[in-house]
Amino acid sequence: MTGGERAYNLPNSHAGSGATVQIPGPPVPQPIQQSRPLKQSVKPLLRWAGSKRKLLPVLRQAAPAQFSRYVEPFCGSACFYLELAPKLGLLGDINYELVHFYKRVRAHPNKVGELFHSMPTTERFYYDLRAVEPTTMGANDRAARFLYLNRFCFNGVYRTNRAGAFNVPRGVRVGALPSLEEIATFGRTLRGAEVRVGDFESTLAECGAKDFVYLDPPYAGRGVRNRGEYGANSFAEVDVVRLRHSLEIASNRGAKILVSYGDVTVVREAFRDWRVTELTVGRNVSGFLHGRRDVQELLITNY
Repeated sequence: MTGGERAYNLPNSHAGSGATVQIPGPPVPQPIQQSRPLKQSVKPLLRWAGSKRKLLPVLRQAAPAQFSRYVEPFCGSACFYLELAPKLGLLGDINYELVHFYKRVRAHPNKVGELFHSMPTTERFYYDLRAVEPTTMGANDRAARFLYLNRFCFNGVYRTNRAGAFNVPRGVRVGALPSLEEIATFGRTLRGAEVRVGDFESTLAECGAKDFVYLDPPYAGRGVRNRGEYGANSFAEVDVVRLRHSLEIASNRGAKILVSYGDVTVVREAFRDWRVTELTVGRNVSGFLHGRRDVQELLITNY
């Protein structure tokens, strides 16, 4: 192993008992133009189940014309934040690894990008890296691991077992990987936002006048199968009433709120006195042809 490589214990990986996975040190840094003007919206770095990228034109049209701060308690890939590019933002999520990644790529985008691009794109390395306990890694290595597993896992799904270990198999179609410059640009864009790990209720407790709050929680409700795409303790039907209560309090303080959600009875009942718009969208969570279909969704606003 060269002096620039890193080794992590893999007690139960494809590499065998007691083996290690070697992560090469970062390559020679490539120049990144820090002041280059953007020609288009910044792209999300993550593939995320339930991403609203295809719905962005509709969401942008539904957003209020004026607000001071953008808030998203279920930030996921943060694609709407990137689309609006607000000067101030608050991004929250219950997924610790996701929030850790955002914090590190915001603070050290070049370093995280170099580590990510130094990793082999082989199937063996994917499973070796997946077996590494993230708490044993350095902060930037941990962030690069999250990005790597997200880009190469099946369908951008984030799922953990009962022990909290990421267990999604490697995918086949991963698309083009983000370049060093795209990673750096994304990190700089995040510097206008506070990023925190926590339940949606704690984030909404700080929302009020001049805030625009967008929520796209994992879909719940009768007849909606939970495949574990968002990890343990993700949003469920029992949380709808709590969400409605938290949003009512934020609304009374003056926050403008937009919710996108599946057309399920429990949500319609909870928000029956808000403005509800129906729309048809194509969804794909399973990743197979038979799992791709048009579904009814709702846009819910208090304005």
